[in-house]
Amino acid sequence: MYEQARRTASRLREALPPTRLPVLPGVDLAARYLLAEPGATAGGDWFDTVVLDDGRVALLVGDVVGHGARASWVTGRLCAALSMALQDGADPAVAISRLEKFASRVPGAEAATVCVAVLDPATGDLTYCTAGHPPPLIASSEGTSRYVEPSGGTPLGAPGGYQLRRDRLDPDDVLLLYTDGLIERPYSTPDQATADLLSAAATAVAASQHSAERITEQVLDLQAGHSDDVTVLAAHRRTPVVALTQSGEAVPATAAWLRDEFSAWLRALEPEPVVVIGVESAVIELMANVVEHAYYDCAPGQLTLAADLAPSGELSIAVQDRGRWKESEPAADRGHGLALAGAMVDDLTVERTLDGTTATVRTALTKAPSRLVGEVQPAPERAEFSAAVADGRLLVGGPIDIVTARGFDRILRDVARHATRPLTVDLSRVTHLASAGIRVLAAALRRSDRKLELVARRGTPADHVLALTQLPHRTA
Repeated sequence: MYEQARRTASRLREALPPTRLPVLPGVDLAARYLLAEPGATAGGDWFDTVVLDDGRVALLVGDVVGHGARASWVTGRLCAALSMALQDGADPAVAISRLEKFASRVPGAEAATVCVAVLDPATGDLTYCTAGHPPPLIASSEGTSRYVEPSGGTPLGAPGGYQLRRDRLDPDDVLLLYTDGLIERPYSTPDQATADLLSAAATAVAASQHSAERITEQVLDLQAGHSDDVTVLAAHRRTPVVALTQSGEAVPATAAWLRDEFSAWLRALEPEPVVVIGVESAVIELMANVVEHAYYDCAPGQLTLAADLAPSGELSIAVQDRGRWKESEPAADRGHGLALAGAMVDDLTVERTLDGTTATVRTALTKAPSRLVGEVQPAPERAEFSAAVADGRLLVGGPIDIVTARGFDRILRDVARHATRPLTVDLSRVTHLASAGIRVLAAALRRSDRKLELVARRGTPADHVLALTQLPHRTA
């Protein structure tokens, strides 16, 4: 019964929004959620972010009385109701007033506290309201920090109203929302704990090189010793992301160069690894299609890659050419590039005109809060293709794409020909596995008569692509 209760609480906790944080061009978001009880799977703290239609972002943090599955159920309902009110256009004070009416019909929601702050990344304008919750604080890169003016609201269900307050974040300022577990520490008075948090936030922002993720981590480290659940939600107002546009001759070397340029641009946004793997794979497939098919009857023309991040957090990537596409003959081992690209992202459209073809990818960029980081490994950094035999294994690293696939095929054939026992191909260090590489591996598996095994570490790019294409492999 105890184990069943733990599993139920865990499922409820994982079902609560947000399962991911949006990656936005003008503000860097990060969150951490820590449970005070060892072995616990759910608590009463919660947080959420809502990207509004006008480009502003709403930050929500709340605290429900109690722990376990019941508290998780209450937080889920409160979070959904508050998010809906904000999406309908309510300001923070009106949204909390609506939430209080809703909470009166939710058993267990009485005395819950909440803080709502709406930030305009373009101007730095901030509106906020609290309901019995500690006020947010603002820390600057110059080493100073301050609490915003309290709005004076009472917990849900208590007498009193809610007032809207205004403030402003300068460029590089960090807004910190948190639950009271961060300032309720053993052997420390409330006044001392409040002052310590100001100092910890100022120190973290000044030393963090402007990463919201590092700021939340350092604040918790500096405030170690909490006895209650703790939630921290940070928003760093940063210089908006500059769109990427690069062009070159549609040859394999250009595709490899554009791949590395795009990867560096994308990784600087710090999305979660599984998103990086999918988006990079889609872009590689689209550029490979241009190189192989767009200029089949003439000298290679131009290949253009453009990427931009919208205020909504949607990433848009366009791969463009000015050629006439060759209609490929149907083949069992070819023609899967577009399908693979489309499976990696939210949306893929291809527009062909007399002036050329444009393939456009759209997908939501997200990052995982620290409590939700799972088995997906960070995507490997840029590396050159490599292959070496060690202990009866072929260890492969770097990209396997249109530039390296032929060389990889020759190496694989040669090693398999001289192998005296079943050969294991370890793809854990592969940074990109394109459809050209999938064709090589599929052909090798057909030739091997089960004397070849593919292995990839769980969550790596190769594991992700092999699972998507259903190519037989073992996950290490």
